[in-house]
Parts: sequence; structure tokens; C-alpha cells
Amino acid sequence: EAREREPSVRQRIRQEKAAPIIDALHTWMIAQRQLVPEGSAIAKALDYS
Repeated sequence: EAREREPSVRQRIRQEKAAPIIDALHTWMIAQRQLVPEGSAIAKALDYS
């Protein structure tokens, strides 16, 4: 879809497609953070992210 477009158009298309995925991932990470023990490696990784 974006392959034949100019770089600025490709960037806009990618951002439009990526934004909902990133938002969903962020929501999932927040929910998962509530389920893991405080101070665990997973908790630290989620906090860092």
C-alpha cells in the first residue's frame, strides 16, 4: 500500500496503522501490571515500558 508512495506519505500511513496497535498494547500492559507481584522482574519490565 505505501511502497509506491513518497516518504512523508509512507510515514503518515505507518503512523495511522501503528497508533491503534500501540494503544492496545499499552492498555494490555497496564492491565497485566496489576496482576504481577510487586518487585518481580516482570513488574520492573512493565514499569520500565
